[in-house]
Amino acid sequence: MIKELSPKADLEVLAAQEPELERRVLSLHARRGQDLYGFAVGLGLCDADAADAVQEAMLRLWRELESGRDVRDLDAWAFRTTYHLVMDHHRLRRRLVASFERLTARGTSNATDPADSSDAAALWQAVDGLPARQRAVLYLRYRADLPFERIGLVLGITPSAARSHSTQALANLRRRVGPEES
Repeated sequence: MIKELSPKADLEVLAAQEPELERRVLSLHARRGQDLYGFAVGLGLCDADAADAVQEAMLRLWRELESGRDVRDLDAWAFRTTYHLVMDHHRLRRRLVASFERLTARGTSNATDPADSSDAAALWQAVDGLPARQRAVLYLRYRADLPFERIGLVLGITPSAARSHSTQALANLRRRVGPEES
């Protein structure tokens, strides 16, 4: 077992020791790596942090498989893990900003958000303003092209809850974007 490796460990080191795990993890990364990366960016991470989140998700999957646990849906597992890593990143960032604000006693942070991108399409910019769960559902549905059943697995909710979040998100987008298009 390779429990002592750091999250930044090179997958090739692990691959030399476990060829079947290598095949499964690298196959998933080849199929869904870009989708996972885009998902992390869509949830507000900058490019470097998104790449780190995907790498961490792959390493966690490797360890999960290595421990003998049965992962029935690798795609859903990877998206769910990436989602949790992104949310952890945001929580940590909020804590750091709050700490910085307390230390400087200014009450505001002048730092710009690296996730802001002038290249993003207007619709996806509007999606970025939605609540996190609605944003995640829309991204998984329309960018990663996942059915609601898999979105439910990724986010740990029922498929009907995923549909509901999608409906609410689309209604919010129509209110925000609709009048400007007319």
